[in-house]
Amino acid sequence: MADSKIPYVNRPSVALPALVLAGIIGFFGFHGTGGEWLDFQVQSWFWNGSDWLIPKDAGWFHSLAYDGPKVGLILFAVGLLWAIAFPALSPSWLGRRRAVFLFVSMAVIALTCTQLRDVTQMATPRALKVYGAVAPNAWEHLLLFDAKPVGYPSNAFPAGHASGGFALLSLAFAWGTPSARLRGGLIGCLYGGAMGLYQIARGEHFLSHTLATAVLAWLIAACLARWLKPDEISSTS
Repeated sequence: MADSKIPYVNRPSVALPALVLAGIIGFFGFHGTGGEWLDFQVQSWFWNGSDWLIPKDAGWFHSLAYDGPKVGLILFAVGLLWAIAFPALSPSWLGRRRAVFLFVSMAVIALTCTQLRDVTQMATPRALKVYGAVAPNAWEHLLLFDAKPVGYPSNAFPAGHASGGFALLSLAFAWGTPSARLRGGLIGCLYGGAMGLYQIARGEHFLSHTLATAVLAWLIAACLARWLKPDEISSTS
């Protein structure tokens, strides 16, 4: 049988990220699997018994570490819009098709992760009694598939802040060469991972929230790559 002429970047596996996501949801979503223990174990590295490693109001440091990456993503998105509108005035290695794919991926991943939180109804560590939350805004830790009481928070899963960084995993599907895919994947993992770790250290997310966000972003980017085919035609198009 002849080898497929369709570049890998245009037909990435969606089964693999879907299976990984299902595994993460199962591991962290049910009692008795070890997922809840792992979440609390990681969180203990950043909780000293009275406050988080990074306080909620960290002043200029928070502005730099929290808002800085978001500004970087906004500037990148603006650059993509420029490449879409004026491809002839943009770098030849980018091109309109890739710019469209990257911009759509960033928008869809961020929007999906934000909207899913209303469905999953998960609380941040800061909102839990075990971490010093004070009534009436103090709750027990409940897993994804536990029944939730009325008023239970719904602002943690997936991780909204880190989703912007993990949206850069779409870079792994924008170019066809193995080195470019590896480079794009590393950028997405490092950028999103740094944003996610910062939120974990502030008590705004558990490890499970961040891992699920990363894999969901991977899955969405792979699906969009199959649909938009970013490397189907020349990079100058």
